[in-house]
Amino acid sequence: MKICFVLPHFYPYVGGGERIFYDMAKGLAQRGHKIRVIARNVGKEYLGHKKVEGLDVWYLPWKSMFGHPLIPAGDLEEHIAWCDIVHASIFTPAFPASRLARKYKKPSVLTVHEVRGAKWFWAEDIVHASAFWLYEQFTCRQPFDVYHAVSQATKRDYLKYCGRKNVVCVYNAVNEMDTSVAERSSLNLRDYFSLGENERIFLYYGRPGQTKGIYVYQEAIRLLRQRNVDLTDIRFCFILGAEPVKLRKRFLNSIRKYGLSDTVLVRDSLPREDLCRCILQADYVVVPSITEGFGLSALEACQMGKKVISSTGGALPEVVYGDCLFFENRNSGALADCLQKVIQKKDAAFSHVPERSFPYEAMVDGIETIYKKLLRKKRQKDETHKPAPAHL
Repeated sequence: MKICFVLPHFYPYVGGGERIFYDMAKGLAQRGHKIRVIARNVGKEYLGHKKVEGLDVWYLPWKSMFGHPLIPAGDLEEHIAWCDIVHASIFTPAFPASRLARKYKKPSVLTVHEVRGAKWFWAEDIVHASAFWLYEQFTCRQPFDVYHAVSQATKRDYLKYCGRKNVVCVYNAVNEMDTSVAERSSLNLRDYFSLGENERIFLYYGRPGQTKGIYVYQEAIRLLRQRNVDLTDIRFCFILGAEPVKLRKRFLNSIRKYGLSDTVLVRDSLPREDLCRCILQADYVVVPSITEGFGLSALEACQMGKKVISSTGGALPEVVYGDCLFFENRNSGALADCLQKVIQKKDAAFSHVPERSFPYEAMVDGIETIYKKLLRKKRQKDETHKPAPAHL
């Protein structure tokens, strides 16, 4: 079959969604399907029609707003006319891809990485939350034949907030973490944070975004202080992204405001091999996210054998495994209880969850099954509406 992917970004753009679509497209191509990917250009090097790992990719110079490309329908028309299946990703690809799929009577699929709905108001002021909610509603309510959710949590949220049927869960594919990546780094986590050998490290890594739960985490640490928990040899280490700039600055200011600078340490983001090495050297990984469509970084920590303290936000309970400890989402008191339990009981505080896996074959099988059902349904519909032969 011929498949046209309409995406905001594609390889070599770095991101979880981009990685998933890259693997999906490659897996489908290896099964003999013809693939076209239409996405925004990545610099001057990736502009125009390129061959990427045998895939036909059109990198187009779309303008963007707030990081989302503005996609002219005319740039998609010839490709959607060519294909058998249209497969788009939220957000901005949804409207033009859906409109053209209907125009050319092509079966269509929308991949939904996450739906926040009312949860926008958990992390944004009412003006921004209302705007984001309206935009998400506009995007997610575009008429597609199937809505592909990347987790059961995302499927539940889609049904709850968007009211669409035909939502199918096919998990993202994640290879077992190759810890040899960390061997290419000589970075030492304790040196990076200027720590002694006897200090226990609770590590957070990621963006300083509201939805990542860092303020829930900060309040939990403040509660530990109020409870007079002994934090003498405890360090809460944050490898924190530079953006959003305002939120990072606000977090740093709040750490100083509450007098936590002696136990809460913040450093800048690292290249992947250095970050992997730091994760391996941490005692515990903390994932306080209040929303997660899938939870890739949490899963990678589990794959590296780390003990994980995680919220119950979004899909995290679906992907976290190994030695783990869950706390109620957005509940800083519950997180403080977990941290205190680990500080006092160490490894005995954790429960064991059986290993989970998300193989590539399962993802490609799931997506291919969606396509086959849609094409079979289309053939049946075409046969039903075929005019009867004229009598001689």
